[in-house]
Amino acid sequence: MPAAYEPIEPEELERLQTIFETARYIACMSRHDPAAERLAAMTIRFYQLGIRDDDALIHTIVKTNRALRPSGREQVADLA
Repeated sequence: MPAAYEPIEPEELERLQTIFETARYIACMSRHDPAAERLAAMTIRFYQLGIRDDDALIHTIVKTNRALRPSGREQVADLA
């Protein structure tokens, strides 16, 4: 298993960019959404933790993002 803080090679970084963009698209998130930064951080962190399969990485990022996102009812309650 790779060490969590090994340097990310340029080829890997390009691949992670594509994975992030795919996850962001699936999550219907603008590049300018503040939560996009969290999505990018999750992309790198899950990769460092050893999830190297593209589909599994995208699935994990999107699933985790959904779990961390407040539900619609909580968002409406915050506006009240």
